[in-house]
Amino acid sequence: MKQSFITFMLLLTAIGSWAQESKASDEKSIAPVIIEGTLEGVPDGTVITVKERFGNTISYFSRGNEGTDTVRNGKFRIVRYPLIPQKNVDEYNISARYNGGSLYGHFVFYASPGTKATITGVGTNLMNWQAKSDNPKQIEANEYRAYFDEKLPGYWDLVRRHRSIDEEDDDYDSVIKKVKESDSLYVEYMVDFMKTRKYSSVFAKELSKLSRYFLEGRNKSLRGKAAKLLAIVPEEEEKNDGFIIDAKKYLVLPKYEPIKIGEKLHDFVLYDHLDKEHHLTEFNGNGKYLLLEFNSRTCKGCMEHRQYDALNSLFKNYSDKVDMLMVNNDALYYWNIECKAPTKYGRDPWHEWNAKEANEDIMQRYGTETGPCYFFVSPDGTILGRISDQEDLKAAIAKYFKI
Repeated sequence: MKQSFITFMLLLTAIGSWAQESKASDEKSIAPVIIEGTLEGVPDGTVITVKERFGNTISYFSRGNEGTDTVRNGKFRIVRYPLIPQKNVDEYNISARYNGGSLYGHFVFYASPGTKATITGVGTNLMNWQAKSDNPKQIEANEYRAYFDEKLPGYWDLVRRHRSIDEEDDDYDSVIKKVKESDSLYVEYMVDFMKTRKYSSVFAKELSKLSRYFLEGRNKSLRGKAAKLLAIVPEEEEKNDGFIIDAKKYLVLPKYEPIKIGEKLHDFVLYDHLDKEHHLTEFNGNGKYLLLEFNSRTCKGCMEHRQYDALNSLFKNYSDKVDMLMVNNDALYYWNIECKAPTKYGRDPWHEWNAKEANEDIMQRYGTETGPCYFFVSPDGTILGRISDQEDLKAAIAKYFKI
């Protein structure tokens, strides 16, 4: 009897192993996408990673090393099997890292299972790369790109120059001016082009990308023109398409004009990790300066480039003179996860609050839709200055807080 039981268990184990191998084999039987790249100006040793995109979400997982290759002599080749074979995914995202750093931006392309996509690129700005494949979405995306390149030749060279130029460079002011002019022209040209296009997933992404240009210049006239493109979007897609949701958020005129230097803090109700209610103005009159940070813990890039040394030094050495508050911009879903799992996205020893349903309002009022930034506030609640996360935080602390 005992021997029969052992035999039976061994048989079950064998069947289970066979089933797992069969499942893996089935997954492998789905034809992969082959990605071949030829790059100029990208250092050898740069690691190229390809991952699926599901709408406006990038998959952060992969099986083994599938989806990764290293640039050698300006070339790479990746055979990417689908992460979730049951889904008919044809949209992919490329990111690149070298020497501990990342190439600028992300690059999206489309390819169907069993086909090949060719990637060409010049320089370390991934937004300047191009893709070709037989996928209809890629063909459509290339139509947008061809129109853009025709209307604004040399734009990507200007962008590369903009990213590398120093403020002390003699050409700095002229380059900044040209970039702003080109961005305004981009908006005008693309709005005109898209008026004749039909709604598609490519249209949705372009509209979302287009809408973000209004955050810097806040040109209400152009914003109004671009907002008319929302009329092309089918009603059922307005709530289902994450890119359209983003576009609506940026194209609809904001409730607030951005706060200006020299104004007092505008109050909002916020909540800490224990769900205790706070007011932004409760720091006023306590004799301390306030460093007000707007950031998102679920934004991987935001956290990677966060200037922890300057923040930790300020907290450790000057907590008697300066209060610190991070206004967490994460959506309520992720904020709730952070409250329940303190180690999920990290935690600082200073204050961290979230406005919950009023997140969009506070971001509009403080003009922080463009990304992480810092405000320097006097003890009486007056805004002394503001910098983006790309500027020298340590120098700004010394300048505005005089420490």
